Amino acid sequence: MIIVGERINATRKPVREALEKKDEKFFLKEAKRQLECGSDFLDLNAGTGSSHEADDLKWLINLVQGAYPEVKLSLDSSNHNVLAECLPLVKNKPVMVNSINAETKKLSEFLPLLKNFPDVYIVALTMDDSGIPLGWEKRLEIAKILYDKLKDIGIKEENIFYDALVQPVGTDSESFKIYLQSLRMIKQTYPSTRSICGLSNVSFGLPKRKLINKYALAIAMYLGLEAVIIDPVEPGILEARCAAGVLTGTDQFCINYISYFRNGKI
Repeated sequence: MIIVGERINATRKPVREALEKKDEKFFLKEAKRQLECGSDFLDLNAGTGSSHEADDLKWLINLVQGAYPEVKLSLDSSNHNVLAECLPLVKNKPVMVNSINAETKKLSEFLPLLKNFPDVYIVALTMDDSGIPLGWEKRLEIAKILYDKLKDIGIKEENIFYDALVQPVGTDSESFKIYLQSLRMIKQTYPSTRSICGLSNVSFGLPKRKLINKYALAIAMYLGLEAVIIDPVEPGILEARCAAGVLTGTDQFCINYISYFRNGKI
């Protein structure tokens, strides 16, 4: 299970304010906490709606890499020009690109860029010009479109991370079941690709969100989820990841579980 720490996201007010002030101490603390809680990648989002997103993202990349030379990064931007400037700055490979989808404009902008970076990990959202599909069948159709387009530009199957799009259960009680079916069918159809999701969406609008999140993670791991974009600092998330790994057999001989226990992390 790959953990992508989501806390350095400029859509969060404290992060946006810290980014405007270039508060190094704030960001280094956020990076450290997420790495200590088991993050394999740190997601960096500098999208404040300003015209200097590229400069802000470059600043974040250099700051975090300078303090943590072994860190792996996920660059989160909807602007292909920003990614074109920032991807060459990432030292450790692979770097994750978060994200693309099957919207016509998005594909026309991103595919030429990604062709120049064939070894990146790509978060591929199963949505198109019509938005997020209600059923799993349409999401599977979109997965095929993305699969064909990405393969055509030389992206390896194992570098495609499908996001079948978790939606809030507070507004649709069937939404998580639809997500799980989408996850299962995409993995069954494209077994060499991988799966990822922004898990915390599942609990949006509900009380005690952390409780919902940790059980959703365990269920999704049972059905084959291989990576998750989440706040790793949330109480219970690391425990849920470790326990689910043991119970689903992905943590062979319980090595990770025992290691985290011995290090006092669970």
